[in-house]
Amino acid sequence: MQKHLQDPVALILAGGRGTRIAHLHPNLPKPAVPVAGKPFLAHLLNQLSLAGFERIVISTGHLGDVLEAATKPWIPDGIEIRWVREEVALGTGGGASWAAVRSNWRPRRWLIMNGDSFLSGDWTQFLPSESGAALVARKVPDVSRYGSIMFQENQLLAFSEKSTRGPGWINAGIYLLPAEWMSEIEIGLPSSLETDWFPRWLGNGRKITVFFSEGRFLDIGTPESLATADDFFGPKVAGYCE
Repeated sequence: MQKHLQDPVALILAGGRGTRIAHLHPNLPKPAVPVAGKPFLAHLLNQLSLAGFERIVISTGHLGDVLEAATKPWIPDGIEIRWVREEVALGTGGGASWAAVRSNWRPRRWLIMNGDSFLSGDWTQFLPSESGAALVARKVPDVSRYGSIMFQENQLLAFSEKSTRGPGWINAGIYLLPAEWMSEIEIGLPSSLETDWFPRWLGNGRKITVFFSEGRFLDIGTPESLATADDFFGPKVAGYCE
């Protein structure tokens, strides 16, 4: 059954340039690249709609007008979208903060997602009912492309460098952050959630819960992974939240 969520509000980071696949689609931002017959971003919107989200902020940058035009025909019914465009590249931290403030929505919590990756399954069931911070992790055969996370039981300890090889748990790019934490990020200044803010929050003794997902994971950031994207969105992912 679909839940109806007023809180948290979802915020999709879709402003990156996608330099590694830009030569394949030079006139499209990465989240607008067609995958299985629709812009990649449309798959994320459909997943969030099925999970019960009703309000979504999309942070755009490079070719933001192209992304908006390509995605609008695919917005599910019952979803309100607010588009916020960066004037300069702000990274995941600065971009999330800028979009949250400019959206004029004031939820207690924000669900931050990368606009170039997809995690199947109903991972929203892991979102805690309280206002604490969390991230979703996914196990992969080789963490060298992504970097891994370090944790004890279900608490985040740190992010590891990408030089590590072998199987492990990676950050799936899905974060639940209290509004109070988001308000600490400097408005309009470039920063990274992963390398600036999470280490700062952990260093200050704050707790970040890790939720472990077995859902299928796709990141379209390389030509090799993009080539598998059409097959990824087959019967196994048809329901997105099944």
